[in-house]
Amino acid sequence: MPEIAHKGYRPTIWEELAGAPHPSLSFQSSFWHSVAPAGPAAQRLAGEARTEIAVVGGGFLGLSAALHLAEAGRTVTLLEADEAGFGASGRNTGFVVPNLLTSVDLDDVRGEFGAEKADLLLRMLGESGELVFDLIRRHGIDCWAKQTGWMQPIHSPVKRDWLEERVRRWQDLGRPVKLLSREEAVAETGSEAYHGAFLDPTGGHLNPLAFVRGLAAAAVKAGVTLFIDSRAKEIGRHGAEWRLKTDHGTLVADKVLLATNGTGGGLAPRAEGTQFPITLFQVATQQLDPDLRKSVLPNDRCSADTRKELIAYRWTDDNRIVTGGLLGNPLGSTDRGRSYHLRRLEALLPQLPELRADFAWQGRIAVARNYMPRLMRLGDGAFSAIACNGRGIAMTTALGRKLALWLDGGSNEDLPLPVTDPDPVLFPKLAPLAFSLWLPFSRRQDARDLRSS
Repeated sequence: MPEIAHKGYRPTIWEELAGAPHPSLSFQSSFWHSVAPAGPAAQRLAGEARTEIAVVGGGFLGLSAALHLAEAGRTVTLLEADEAGFGASGRNTGFVVPNLLTSVDLDDVRGEFGAEKADLLLRMLGESGELVFDLIRRHGIDCWAKQTGWMQPIHSPVKRDWLEERVRRWQDLGRPVKLLSREEAVAETGSEAYHGAFLDPTGGHLNPLAFVRGLAAAAVKAGVTLFIDSRAKEIGRHGAEWRLKTDHGTLVADKVLLATNGTGGGLAPRAEGTQFPITLFQVATQQLDPDLRKSVLPNDRCSADTRKELIAYRWTDDNRIVTGGLLGNPLGSTDRGRSYHLRRLEALLPQLPELRADFAWQGRIAVARNYMPRLMRLGDGAFSAIACNGRGIAMTTALGRKLALWLDGGSNEDLPLPVTDPDPVLFPKLAPLAFSLWLPFSRRQDARDLRSS
């Protein structure tokens, strides 16, 4: 693969205040980058190219859509600004979570989209873990994939009613989820701090960069033309065609799907303005004594709890623990990001030794106001999709497949989302600060929950 310049990635206000390293340096310093197999060979777009469907963004959503479109016989070209997985898809904790965020109830989905669309979306989400691991098996993707289950332990007894209701509602949808007692949750997580847990055995964990590179290789094998180092900087309608311009070429297409999440760089500003970009920090510890795996996540599941400032952790194949999350004060965050989440993990799991960050990196995710995916029209035949919302791997891979079936000629009735117009948030340039500024209030709520225990 040629050396990539990583040009044009615009830092958010948050990242500028944090003194964040150049995105390419942060990407290359991740643990996943150190162990992932190489992606497929690809070149930069030069001159003019023609395609039936153009996909912009080489993350889970874009690659899943492109792969499934190619398998349906469509001519597909994917433009990636850097390399496949350079954004949030290659930098996250690697959880495969076939579920909603804690703050989103199943009734919220029905209230937002209506019963028919909500049922389609919830069914898609519930089956998303199985889809991910099926793709991995079918395409022989080497990504440390473990379908050992995803857990959401409750951090306080006050969440017990919520937990029981959540489990019951997903079971009513036919999903094989389980409610774990306090004793089971403690045994599964290794922490006495938990009071029960939600378990979905169809979830699991993997190396996210290796998975996205594997999707890219599968897409290329299926016939997708992949251009890297080809940031789309301008999109416009010319007669019956769409033209996407990069620094070195132009891609002409009948249809366009933007799947850039929080890194569009102003290509479709109104659609991008519907999101709140969030910079998250991830760390991988030193290699630990394998005997610790007997008491910490002994069944090799991944865990993300119900705190508003949640604690998430999982093992890697070489006996490291990966964890991470948000930081409140952006000043000096690059250094503090290496230690803050490790100290939280040590407090949760006192059997661990003093932890150090052998690897530390950061990346940008984005969430919508309602924490749900969106599909927005940019014009006749052009759309922008958002699906991450902190549930990236499973949700985006599954939605990519659904969008492919739709773009291949499926009906609107089969879509799990309505097609809407972009409606940007107020002051979108300040949106990246929102979650960090709100974090102190989240911490107070977590403290109140624990005092109620």
